[in-house]
Amino acid sequence: MKALEPDDPFELQGVILPVQDDASLREMARCFVEEFARDGWSDEQLRVMFRNPLYRGPYLVWREKGDAYIEEAIQEVRRHA
Repeated sequence: MKALEPDDPFELQGVILPVQDDASLREMARCFVEEFARDGWSDEQLRVMFRNPLYRGPYLVWREKGDAYIEEAIQEVRRHA
């Protein structure tokens, strides 16, 4: 391990990545569903999360694609769990 230097970026740095295609949105939705489903979230909790603007990634998918798209992602992940 190297010594701490004053100019080392030890703070969280977020970046915005453009999402421009359906495949990216689908993969994002699946990843969010898988992650929270593994923590024991119910389907209803997942739906609420996607509609909550505080969850920026899931909210982006919901805003772009809507309820039916989110429901399909949830069911797809549950089928393959």
